[in-house]
Amino acid sequence: MIRIAFEWLPASRRRRSLGTIVAVEGGPGFPSTGSFTEYHGIFGPLLRARNLLLVDNRGTGHSALIRCRMLDSYPQRARASGPPFARVVGACGRSLNRRYRTRRGTRIQASDLFATAYAVQDLRAVLAKLGLRRVDLYGDSYGSWFVQAFMARFPGVLRSVILDSTYAIRGLDPYYGSSGSSGRAALDRVCQRDPGCVAAAGVGSATTRLGELIARVRRRPLRGTAPGRHGRRVPVTIDPRHLVDLFQDSGSDPLVLRDFDAAVRAALRGDRLPLLRLVAYDSSTNGGSPHPAFFSDGDYMAVGCTDYPQLFSLRASPAVRRRQLRASVRAAPAGVFAPFTTREWVTMSGYSETYDTCLDWPLPRHHAPVLPVRTRPLPASVPVLVLGGDLDDLTPLSDAERFAPTLGQRVRVIDLHNTVHVTSEGDTYLSDGARCARAIIRRFITTPARLARLDARCAARIPHIHTPGSYPLTFRAAPAAALVSGPAPGLQARRAVTVAARAFADATMQRAASGARTGLGLRGGFFMVKGHRLWQFRLHRIRFVRDALVDGTGTYRVSDGAVRATLTVAVGRRRYVVRVAWNQASLCARAKVGKAVLRLPAP
Repeated sequence: MIRIAFEWLPASRRRRSLGTIVAVEGGPGFPSTGSFTEYHGIFGPLLRARNLLLVDNRGTGHSALIRCRMLDSYPQRARASGPPFARVVGACGRSLNRRYRTRRGTRIQASDLFATAYAVQDLRAVLAKLGLRRVDLYGDSYGSWFVQAFMARFPGVLRSVILDSTYAIRGLDPYYGSSGSSGRAALDRVCQRDPGCVAAAGVGSATTRLGELIARVRRRPLRGTAPGRHGRRVPVTIDPRHLVDLFQDSGSDPLVLRDFDAAVRAALRGDRLPLLRLVAYDSSTNGGSPHPAFFSDGDYMAVGCTDYPQLFSLRASPAVRRRQLRASVRAAPAGVFAPFTTREWVTMSGYSETYDTCLDWPLPRHHAPVLPVRTRPLPASVPVLVLGGDLDDLTPLSDAERFAPTLGQRVRVIDLHNTVHVTSEGDTYLSDGARCARAIIRRFITTPARLARLDARCAARIPHIHTPGSYPLTFRAAPAAALVSGPAPGLQARRAVTVAARAFADATMQRAASGARTGLGLRGGFFMVKGHRLWQFRLHRIRFVRDALVDGTGTYRVSDGAVRATLTVAVGRRRYVVRVAWNQASLCARAKVGKAVLRLPAP
């Protein structure tokens, strides 16, 4: 027996509620109760008249939390794949088989008892205990996978279903080949939709340029030091494996998508620093979580190794599994992961895909299929809303568009333009995307019967991701802003506008990445920031380019990315005072130098 924990938030302004929303978090490994703030943000005003129920899946939070010391403490900058990591994961599974016993004292093989099918039964038991007959069920990422398993078993307790950034249970590809094609499309779209990137990149696609860089680092990895997350410079190495992680992680992180192509172009020109910094940032998110109550590494592996299809048979011995994996890699469809080879692709972090992570997981004893043998589409009385971002390569929207119509008689898929994985939770700086997704979800829960007429027009109007355009090494290489009106300030002043705007944008993105109150400039200097909803910055001798200094102050409004800054750019003995402004919806930033008004692509 295990305890299942939940949090219950009753409707705040009604004695008798209009119903209950149940939200299920993803990972797997994140407890649903740990995302109370995000879910409160998503459902917002609905909670005045509706209850909110959050149940921690077994293995997470306060529901038989899985703690695996060696896995939880696995270094974040170490390689989370390969034989050493697989051995640590296998040891975690074996520890579960020693942890639980029957009342008679005999050991229970618990390594395969954290499967989705059992967690689904747990949620149903909680609903029955609370006397809840029909609920609105929301799931994001793995939570949406869980919801699919739940609705296949218990359709009678559902009023509506929301699948946010979802992927298929039936027929799930163990190669996850669609991540390759969707990742390429996302990388190209970000550049094609941003005026700054289009102007700087010239001919060719972002994917083609990435392929050129991969070919170089295959021969000779890039090495150096770069500003890290916590205001310190860290050593960085870039080989194809690091670029695989960066590519895959971009579907969940707009900060990576924003910088990726510009950093690749800089590296191809010989300036490796922007890419070193981007890899340093991304690498610090791969590895064990020292706080299993926040994210259980053990639960992630227990579910992934039990439920997800593998490139080998879990019923084989570890030695046979390794031979089968090698054979599967050789047999992979040609070019599916281009510009990476299949061998390079499967080296990605086990926290993205479990290609070789489960090689040493204990042989399964209990069989709990994710879906029952017979499943029927949900009836028309239970509408299904599916949302996804067209830049998400972790749970590609193209997959959802293919399989979602099979889930029910009334299903609608909505493309959240220019967004990434689960943008609705508000965990990224894409505030316009989060606002649109939340509005659509709230309208649907209010009147599910109007699914076909649901107003989702905002989904096509979400602003594109601004890119830095380029990373010039010197002041002279910086593109000049265009004069709109007033006296011409000269070429140097127009370049100073670009350097000032990009330096300030870079500081805002570094703040969004780290959450720290201080940070380092790309090539030198530092910034300080205070405030919560309105970030107030002070830049001190920031070097965005090698031979110019940027000082000054400015603000960044979290709700819409609105920037207002007054900055001084020092180039040799010359000083240029620049005032700049833009927001997330801006195609262009506006600037002033003296009485001259100028324009440049919003960075």
